[in-house]
Amino acid sequence: MKTAMLVGILFMFGSGLLALSGYGTSAPVINDTVDPTLTITAPNGGEAWYIGDTRDVTWNASDTNLIPNSVNIWYSLSGGTEYTGIVADTDNDGIHPWALPSVQSYNAKVRLKVSDSFGNFTQKASASPFSITYVPPQAPQGVSVDTSNNLDAVISWQAVTQNIYNSPMTPDGYIVLYNETPYEDEQFYYFLGRSYGLNYTHQDVAEFRSQMFYKVLAYKNYRGDVDEILQPFLQNRELKLSLSEFKARLRLHSAGGEK
Repeated sequence: MKTAMLVGILFMFGSGLLALSGYGTSAPVINDTVDPTLTITAPNGGEAWYIGDTRDVTWNASDTNLIPNSVNIWYSLSGGTEYTGIVADTDNDGIHPWALPSVQSYNAKVRLKVSDSFGNFTQKASASPFSITYVPPQAPQGVSVDTSNNLDAVISWQAVTQNIYNSPMTPDGYIVLYNETPYEDEQFYYFLGRSYGLNYTHQDVAEFRSQMFYKVLAYKNYRGDVDEILQPFLQNRELKLSLSEFKARLRLHSAGGEK
């Protein structure tokens, strides 16, 4: 009898050991260490956008575990030195309308950031700068040259009355450039003079040149930049200013200098 009781106690004790050593299998644990993919499609560099417009910032982003509202967007007017927020925690639908700031810049960029639920994120900026400027006037039409006195060239054109969006606009003036060849390269068109009317006289040119080509630009002098740039060349006619250099100086003035 005592032997039977001892065996029973040992059996129960052994069963307890088996219970303590039981185990189960959990679901697989996924450890995501891959950053989301992100591509900025606009503005990604070279665009000409205008103050007062609303333009779309567009992108493509994907990730297996992307957070639904994980897109953050900023803009910079200094080429990426400083950024200002456009929107935080917006949907990854690939598009966000942006009311452009009222500050002119030829060195603007946008930056985007997307995150996933494992803490991985990708952040990218525009590949190169784009411009945010005032809406420009339309190009002058009907440019003609009169050399009937065999001495001077009188360049005339039609008045510009609208901007590039066909809204009413009166230019602040016109810039006349010249070139001795018919090439359209901006580098070879040089500043001749400025007119507040609809004609400009290139004196004595017909006497010394067998041919000459002219380009007329209408402009709005929003910040006085045009006056600053042209003043030295108006005072000293021996100085040369090409169209490409004029545009480069205008960008530098409008951006407030390089940073």
